[in-house]
Amino acid sequence: MSLDLVLHAPLSRVWHVIADYADVKRLNPAVKSSTVIRRNGITLLRMRITSCVLFICFPITQTESMTTDGQRWVRGVIVPRLSSFRSGMSRWRLRAVASGTEAHFSASLTPSFYIPPVIGPWMVRRKLRAEMRETAAHLKAWVYAQASPKA
Repeated sequence: MSLDLVLHAPLSRVWHVIADYADVKRLNPAVKSSTVIRRNGITLLRMRITSCVLFICFPITQTESMTTDGQRWVRGVIVPRLSSFRSGMSRWRLRAVASGTEAHFSASLTPSFYIPPVIGPWMVRRKLRAEMRETAAHLKAWVYAQASPKA
């Protein structure tokens, strides 16, 4: 999965929204809850997700070990023993530009759960593309709403 967009807001504002791990569900409605767990200096993000394709819904647990580099990027690496995935990673890269902030998101996940053949790779890709469009719309709305002066 990947997503590229330009947000007409300062990098610090975009970073604040993306790095708010405890409230990831505001960006992706498939995320039902997110919990930040800190262990030995490592930040773990556990998300409970419900993803439906056709008439089949998958309850998913996704736990990632989170690292950052200032406000330039945030990366999550799947913790398989605490997740519904055998492996995976996600990454946001941010860059200040004249018009605001360029944001690039990429992720790769290998599920450990069974996906019925009736769904197949085509349907999964279609669902993921729709979720990425929805996440982009939510990110823009949240960044712009928070960047606006309050009345």
